[in-house]
Amino acid sequence: MSIGWKPFTVKVSLVTVLVALVVLLATGAGGIVAWEHQNSNAFCTYTCHAVHPEEPRAHAQGFHARVQCVECHEGRKPTLHILAAKFVHVNRIWAMMAGSYGRPRQAAALRPLRESCEGCHWPSVVHDDSVRVRARYAIDEASTETRYKLTLHTGFGTVRENNAQGIHWHIKQQVNYVALDPQNQQIALVEVIDDDGKKTTYFDASLGVSRADLEKKAKSRMECVDCHSSVGHQFRNPADLVDEAIASGEIDRALPFAKARALALIGKADQLRGSAKELEPKLEKLVEEAVPKSVRASDELENKFATAMNRILLTSSFSKEGFNWRSFPFNTGHKDFPGCFRCHDGKHVDDKGEAIRFQCTLCHDLPKVVGEDGVRSVASTIDPEEIKPRSHRNGNWMRDHAIKPRDSCANCHGEIKVGKDGGSFCSNPACHGREWPAIVIAQMPVGAAALQGESPPAQPAPAPATKPVSPPARKP
Repeated sequence: MSIGWKPFTVKVSLVTVLVALVVLLATGAGGIVAWEHQNSNAFCTYTCHAVHPEEPRAHAQGFHARVQCVECHEGRKPTLHILAAKFVHVNRIWAMMAGSYGRPRQAAALRPLRESCEGCHWPSVVHDDSVRVRARYAIDEASTETRYKLTLHTGFGTVRENNAQGIHWHIKQQVNYVALDPQNQQIALVEVIDDDGKKTTYFDASLGVSRADLEKKAKSRMECVDCHSSVGHQFRNPADLVDEAIASGEIDRALPFAKARALALIGKADQLRGSAKELEPKLEKLVEEAVPKSVRASDELENKFATAMNRILLTSSFSKEGFNWRSFPFNTGHKDFPGCFRCHDGKHVDDKGEAIRFQCTLCHDLPKVVGEDGVRSVASTIDPEEIKPRSHRNGNWMRDHAIKPRDSCANCHGEIKVGKDGGSFCSNPACHGREWPAIVIAQMPVGAAALQGESPPAQPAPAPATKPVSPPARKP
């Protein structure tokens, strides 16, 4: 006896299969949509991790605006690996829901940078030198412009003076360190392991921690973010944003005291806190009230200034007390934060007493400066590729050159006139015209004291921030 399928049974079976397929496809599609949303910037920054609401704004205006959060924070890994990694952070979701989360100043967990950054930026590739030109403006009535040109030795493949191989040598070489703070601003011990396995350890005794105790601590290997910190969402110095706005014409220098007025506004706005929605009308009012009552420039100039400053002030604002752009160090360079000087400060020495080289020209050429007011740097009179004197090959030459003058200096550098106003090789305003974070060059002998080998009087440490100067009242 054969068993046949009844027409009704066949129809029910087909419908059941079709419904199951539709449900399966809908579930799969919904899962894909949910997964994609969970990995989107919108979910990361607003739904889940609204810890610093300023970070999405900074990310959208930064170099990595088109890079998703998960590409750096989770790395470019297979889906199952990323799925497993997400469960590690489930405990933080409860903190977000309960409002008991902290506001970290550094990432608590990042994938190894060789799994994220180096997916696009491969440091082993030979990079050419790169040139940077920056315009800075004074606080005088004309906002006088000074231009700085700097040639950076980015790659590691080209051997330069003293066997230096460029900035990315730090990544190609195995360099380990021990920091005393979570943001790695105080590096007490540095360990360099050569290709042949030879290890050299540099220790800074001035930080008050014994070398024996540091040797017991876990060492971190130097990676991209040890210099390019906060590169995904950098909080920039608002004064630099003002300079860029003036350079681009967004702020017109025909407006009297444009730079000085901008700095004064930055100082006042730094006291305000709240969400972007709350701050926007307050900042607009602040900018409007700062317009000089006695002598007002044209409405067009004032409107351009107001539009630019509202944008800059909102970009630089923070919602929570105790935070501003200085709370998140950016260690590329050494203008606003110690950066390179965390290790290249002349204080980290090895067992032989030799310091990690404190020589500016290892990573870049000497800056070239040209100012509208006639201030300019003067180049050396010899070819920079020529063999340098033995004194210049000393690891601490940049620190010691002011207190170890030699009569022969003028043979290569022309007349020796130490200062910061340009006009001679030893008065480069890019070098001597400012104070550098973590470096006490201001306490070195200068001028006649340097030439006579005398020590200068003690000077107080520089304040962490300079209060902007309000422009003086103009006469009618």
